[in-house]
Amino acid sequence: MTQTELPRLRLAELPTPLERAPRFGEAIGAEVWIKRDDVGSIGLAGNKVRKLEYVLADAFGQGADTIVIIGAEQSNAARATAAACARLGLRCVLVLSGDEPASPTGNLLLDTLFGADVHFAGDVGWAELWEESQRLSEVLRERGATPYTLPAGASSPLGACGFAGAWAELRDQLSEAGVDAESLYYAATSGGTHAGMSLGRVIDGGGPVLRAIAASPDIVPDMRGYVTGLANGAAELLGANVRLDAADVEIDMGHIGEGYGIPTPEGIEAIRLLARTEGVVCDPVYSGKALAALVANEHGGPVVFWHTGGYHALFAPRYGDAVVSR
Repeated sequence: MTQTELPRLRLAELPTPLERAPRFGEAIGAEVWIKRDDVGSIGLAGNKVRKLEYVLADAFGQGADTIVIIGAEQSNAARATAAACARLGLRCVLVLSGDEPASPTGNLLLDTLFGADVHFAGDVGWAELWEESQRLSEVLRERGATPYTLPAGASSPLGACGFAGAWAELRDQLSEAGVDAESLYYAATSGGTHAGMSLGRVIDGGGPVLRAIAASPDIVPDMRGYVTGLANGAAELLGANVRLDAADVEIDMGHIGEGYGIPTPEGIEAIRLLARTEGVVCDPVYSGKALAALVANEHGGPVVFWHTGGYHALFAPRYGDAVVSR
């Protein structure tokens, strides 16, 4: 089976642009290209839309009428899922960590605007969030709904298929531009993006070195094993005659800072630099930490920054204030 044979909904405007960032590159002493998954699709874009094209097609195939997904209060995946459900006429239930704020801002404001039902689970971890989503899904079934439950980030083997295709998209764009990229940087948290990229690279037999930059501590005890499992599950779905092992999956844990959702000084400076040299905006939760890693490292050739989106979080005061304050 090839990727084009998998059921898929067209939610994103693909391919997303690949753009040179000359002023930013000059500032850090490198040739930098930006893959713009922050533009051009529903829900104000982001990398999650690529995954949703596959997982929501599967949901329709199973007769689902309600999508349940877990995430943090400012989850990009939750916001993208809420937008996709609005377009497709599906009910969306978000199971989010933390307590309900006095008023919604950032991604949470968009969740509400898109019509999602938001359930706050309190100060719990990823495992507890998943358990709560299962409980709510059972309640929905008892009430006559047909729910389809997604993990954090829509990061399932099927979701990872979206980024196996994304790798091929980037490969073709680099070839057309005549760019021999040395490395590829992107934020990695729930594992689906990294799994798909890793699979695409193994299928190709090479390409830019992957620099997956963790934005949070591991969401499962063995994150490398988890990502490897997602990649191998995607390979099976795609009919790809390859298999990854843990050695194929590297995750850089050196830029998390004090924890998930806590901006780092380096991330804030990188966000400011990109904004003031290119007019491109990153967020301090995910993409800003990956951008900080790119800035901090030495580069012997062209480097690509995969912008996974998420700038909407800047409109939550705790993040916006951190980026603009001195």
